[in-house]
Amino acid sequence: MIGASFAPVSLVAQVIRGTARRADTESPLPRARIMALSLDGRSIGETYSGDDGRFLLTVNARREPFAISVMRIGMKPTLSGMLDLGPRDTLDVDFSVSEEAVRTDTVRVRAAPGLNEIRLREAERRGWKVFHPKDVASIRDRVMSFEDMLRSTGYPGLIISPRREDCIRTTRTNRCLLIVLDGQPLGGSYPNINPRDVYFMALLTPNQAMLQFGDRGPNGALMIHTRAAGDKITFDKDPPPSL
Repeated sequence: MIGASFAPVSLVAQVIRGTARRADTESPLPRARIMALSLDGRSIGETYSGDDGRFLLTVNARREPFAISVMRIGMKPTLSGMLDLGPRDTLDVDFSVSEEAVRTDTVRVRAAPGLNEIRLREAERRGWKVFHPKDVASIRDRVMSFEDMLRSTGYPGLIISPRREDCIRTTRTNRCLLIVLDGQPLGGSYPNINPRDVYFMALLTPNQAMLQFGDRGPNGALMIHTRAAGDKITFDKDPPPSL
């Protein structure tokens, strides 16, 4: 249950307050780790719930969206949806956290969205060119390198050099793209990454990259997100042969 109430509390920071409870008994969940996570997975605020399950978390996310995670040993990690608060906003959030063990033979459980799922939704919301997980999965197991994966997408907007010391270029400007791996800018050279580890990719125009990464991405960016333990891909039909 998420409800919002807004009040000026500081010059720049957002404040998240609420209560963590056990889903089965509604009793307080003490000593739970409460974290604010930016879109690229960085922690931008952390605290712990008290004996009464209540917590108060100060976040300096500026105007970027972020998510709140709740974790404790023996309990299922719980993640909120993306929150978009302005400076000085206060948000009241209550979490209902389940035990780790779930009887899936009698209860159909839909887990809270993973961080990569949130990243994917945010990439689509921002209008980036997205190489979706299902499409990536259809080619990643039959290529030998990340360069081969990019070529196999069939996307005409990329110039992929046969030399690994070179960079990935865009046909729009013939200049090097910024490579961003799991939120960490790497520069323009090819990342040393196993294609089987890729979950999805997104291509940003120069304007989109400048908005996201400032002067580090003047020519555009290629964002790569690797698979996490909770990432699952299901196909209603056979996966498409290519992008």
